[in-house]
Amino acid sequence: MNNKNILSINNLSAGYYVNGQYINVLKDINLNIKEGESFAIVGQSGSGKSTLALAIMGLLSIDNGKIINGQIKFNDEDLISKVKHIRGKDISIVLQDPHSYLNPVIKVGQQVREALEIYNINLTSKEINEKIKDTFIKVKLDEVERIYNSYPHQLSGGQKQRILIAMAIINNPKILIADEPTSGLDLSVQKQILELFVELRNQLNLTLVIITHNILIAKKFSDTTAVLLNGEVVENGNSEKLFFNPQHNYTKLLCKHIKKIEN
Repeated sequence: MNNKNILSINNLSAGYYVNGQYINVLKDINLNIKEGESFAIVGQSGSGKSTLALAIMGLLSIDNGKIINGQIKFNDEDLISKVKHIRGKDISIVLQDPHSYLNPVIKVGQQVREALEIYNINLTSKEINEKIKDTFIKVKLDEVERIYNSYPHQLSGGQKQRILIAMAIINNPKILIADEPTSGLDLSVQKQILELFVELRNQLNLTLVIITHNILIAKKFSDTTAVLLNGEVVENGNSEKLFFNPQHNYTKLLCKHIKKIEN
């Protein structure tokens, strides 16, 4: 990991229009994410975590949302204006519910194939097949042929999550955002998926952004943590120091919760 900021968020405010009325969710967010690090954004439900992920990815408009102020920079260049051209390529996201984001009537292999072809129109069919097979192996989907030809309903929750991860990494992104990546999975599969993210980060030289309500995940799997409360960053810093000596009352409460679980 070096000291260069790959993603910088400056004075970001964003929210949603509900019945024509604007409701602000994110309030003057400032974050710097360094190239190659694992960065956790942690907070309870409703704190603005997923809104932040959607803002970075340029997907807020899907939910009638809008960035109303601030900047997001990717490698020192404005991201807001160009994200639609690099989304799924330089910066990818794994969303929390594979059931909602995989098309139920298209085989999963074809869905991964489409994610690759959109940015690689010059690849031959053989090169595409090799890349898909290689990516399936990277995300630990070993029965390549069977899974490639399966529909989502024929796969387990963990396998579907791995398909989403395959779609997210197949174009070798520089940043991978994991939005509540273990939601709805049983404990043993959660651990496998989190360890897979760490392995992929090291293997592919990714910058990993983990968005989670689970403070233990932030403590165990991140270099840096930002704590979000009611749309504001209340604490942000080196994870080890932050969890050893929290400054904000909300972070202190979260850390007490960790101690109860760990004891």
